[in-house]
Amino acid sequence: MNILHLIDSGGLYGAETMLLNLMNCQKKIGYETTLGSIGKITDPQKAIEKKAYEEGLKVELFRMKNNLNLSEAIRIIKYAQNNKIDIIHCHGYKANIIIGLLSFNHRKIPYVCTLHGWTSTNKFTKLRIYEFIDIFMMKYANRVVAVSKAMLNDKRLINKNIDPVVIYNGIPVVEELNECNSIYWRNSNNDDVINIASIGRLSKEKGYDILIRSIYYIKTKYNYDIKLSIFGEGPEQYKLYKLTKELNVENNVVFKGYIPDAYKFLKIFDIFVLSSLTEGMPITLLEAMRIGIPIVATAVGGIPEALEHGKCGILVSPGCEIALANGIMRMYGDNSMKNMLSNESIKQFHQIFTVGKMEERYRTVYESSINEFKSL
Repeated sequence: MNILHLIDSGGLYGAETMLLNLMNCQKKIGYETTLGSIGKITDPQKAIEKKAYEEGLKVELFRMKNNLNLSEAIRIIKYAQNNKIDIIHCHGYKANIIIGLLSFNHRKIPYVCTLHGWTSTNKFTKLRIYEFIDIFMMKYANRVVAVSKAMLNDKRLINKNIDPVVIYNGIPVVEELNECNSIYWRNSNNDDVINIASIGRLSKEKGYDILIRSIYYIKTKYNYDIKLSIFGEGPEQYKLYKLTKELNVENNVVFKGYIPDAYKFLKIFDIFVLSSLTEGMPITLLEAMRIGIPIVATAVGGIPEALEHGKCGILVSPGCEIALANGIMRMYGDNSMKNMLSNESIKQFHQIFTVGKMEERYRTVYESSINEFKSL
């Protein structure tokens, strides 16, 4: 099978990690697979392109003046036809919209799209408009894939009679973990200090302002010494820096910046925290589950499904720093619960969230899409 994966990537985040994992797995079983990287003419080499080259994956660049026009759709389809692509797999709204511009008869190649999760937190933004167009274009896809069952309840999909197939994200079973006890990573080796970590893009939907406020609450109300390490960068960075100073917790919150493969350091922390306001199926959560670090997370998107509705970690209401703080303290104060949740978390990961299981499910979707397309 020859697969063209299309994405307009803005960094190495969850969707990109999932895509590279899938491509590597497909390559190992003998499929031909190409990363079609969409971008503006002025874009330098993207992080996903660099990573793909490093991993020996084939990359094709589709740089364009306008990301959403018919001529670019035709160019991509001609490339796919000339290279005997069997199926196109779109990741993200820009790829889906571009390919959806062409009818089945003009395309002559089936395509599927994966809905990784919409991140807009405001109804009146350009991103929200693209999300609306994305939903409209999904009706032209041979299959729509959602990364969590929670997405099936989205009224926007229901209103358009779009019924996605659910395929959970997956990651490799074994990764080399850094045995690192450096104070730079952990911040403190004092057993009386709660050392927690979070990995993610510093953007509004990740709720890092809520997490920082929960640190303030623990420090002032519980009177505990707590250290939070945030691995990531993004547009909210300055605001979050400013918030730590306003709350006088700049010594309790450390911004590590973007660290490649930051999950390798999770083992040295006490608790992993996800404070998101909206999610699909976060890769960082799966990485935490894989090593069994105790998890406190907000009950949004696919997070409750991944954590078996509290069987594999503590779930709290989103957008509430008190709930988050109480969840952290509850986890920290109960060693038997920590061990139980961690063991269940590892078991859940191996049963559901490996890259091999994800590849098998996508293979079924590809094959059915190709067969149905041939019968049209």
